[in-house]
Amino acid sequence: FLMSETIDFIPSSIFYIMINLVDIYTSLVGQEHREKFGQFFTNREVADFMVKWVLSGNDRALYDPAFGLGVFYDAALANKFQGEFKGTEIDSQILSFFFQQENSGAIDVKNADYLSIWGETYSGIICNPPYMRFQKFHGRKQVFADFEKHLNIKLSGYTNIASAFLVKSINELSQGGRLAYIMPLEFLNTGYGTIIKRQLIAEGNLHAIVKIECEKDVFPDVTTSVGIILFEKNKTPNPIKFFVVRNLANIKNVLRDTPSTSLDVTQISPDQKWLRFFEYEKLTINSQKLNPISMYGAFSRGIATGANEFFVLNNEKISLTGLLPEEFVPCITKSSQIKTAIFTDSDFQRLADANESVFLLNINGSPSPGAQDYLKQGEKFGFHHRYLTKTRKPWYAIEKRTPAPLLFGVFSREGFKVIRNYSNTRNLTCYHGFQPNLFGINYIDHLFLYFLSSTGRYILTQNMRKYGDALDKFEPNDLNNALCPNIDFFPQIKNIDREVDYVREYGSISENLEDIFSTLIDAPA
Repeated sequence: FLMSETIDFIPSSIFYIMINLVDIYTSLVGQEHREKFGQFFTNREVADFMVKWVLSGNDRALYDPAFGLGVFYDAALANKFQGEFKGTEIDSQILSFFFQQENSGAIDVKNADYLSIWGETYSGIICNPPYMRFQKFHGRKQVFADFEKHLNIKLSGYTNIASAFLVKSINELSQGGRLAYIMPLEFLNTGYGTIIKRQLIAEGNLHAIVKIECEKDVFPDVTTSVGIILFEKNKTPNPIKFFVVRNLANIKNVLRDTPSTSLDVTQISPDQKWLRFFEYEKLTINSQKLNPISMYGAFSRGIATGANEFFVLNNEKISLTGLLPEEFVPCITKSSQIKTAIFTDSDFQRLADANESVFLLNINGSPSPGAQDYLKQGEKFGFHHRYLTKTRKPWYAIEKRTPAPLLFGVFSREGFKVIRNYSNTRNLTCYHGFQPNLFGINYIDHLFLYFLSSTGRYILTQNMRKYGDALDKFEPNDLNNALCPNIDFFPQIKNIDREVDYVREYGSISENLEDIFSTLIDAPA
């Protein structure tokens, strides 16, 4: 097999058997069991592509750290693989199910936790690791301690289990070996991903990353970006190539296509946001006119209650419980409650009058009789034992936040949400809130207008996290580190109040202001 040749697919009869195995297994164990082990099964075209790439560099042995139902094993057999196939699988139930269907003696799969096995090396690694975020990464404290002990690598506490698998496998790949992983690509744009990207490019061995934009055809139940990591350990550094697959029928030829980006290892940094390398159209940002948003203040996440069904109130609930006015505060609790770019006290009052849930329990000092009864009711339902509430003293204490003059939507599709907040409302985690420093207090409206502009949106998206199903996300530090005009640029904007009034009337900034902000971008690269 040569990379310049077309990759043929595995015979359909073999895949028919595999598809039936998946259907039977999922119907037997149920969703709860699959979620416990992060089980999402690899698409047949993807498995064949990954196996062929790994085997083209080494056909002596293969190792699968998360064996599952053996799709990579089946793909290897269909590609006439005659070497040694080993693997591990932490779930004894899925392993037992597999061996009830398979009687082949040419395979060695241990029922074990891959992250607890150390001291091994492999010449070919292929894997679809468990998909579990850091919150469900059980035993990660011990895992991270093992990474420090064996690899001298300190992982971030936000590292998900798939990324931990990848880092371990990279370090276990022998010289001349190849590795193929299919996994979430969110780490390419996150802070915790820096250490992972550093491992990928440390020796210039990252061959390519293939982003699968038709991710629902690969993992229908997963809302995350999906891609394939191709890593080859050799002494000659590779150019790093970024490819995009928009139709799975084209995956067999993707490495023959022109990459979105091709970079020498010296041109890429682990501190950069890598998702932008999948974009063909690139504009040059005039960095001399820009500085980080953190120069003007800081974004922080909204209030996390730990039990919105208890802490979030509407007028009817307040009346029934007998809470005093000083025991609750105005609060935006859902992104959809704000429809326009400018939000005022009058807008809030309309929501309150419509009995929307726009108040937040906020008891300071001794609770009134009505509040005492409400708290007892909450304890009856166990709200005081929730993950967040059980660590608070008292359990019903709410995080301290002041109303933010700028609100930024956390999740978005087809464009992020920016709000100029003139009201006295706080916000839950559906929005990040911007609090200006002493320097930035005079530039709140300037920043608001910039965030609304086409140029501002383009520049800010360079720091955006992209998930599957066209879902985008900002964390507070993604915004704090994003670029905005410096203090020398803003004087070009005249009549700020008039520009804000234009937004109030038309919902967008004026063409004249768009032209001013457009000078922050020089020209197509």
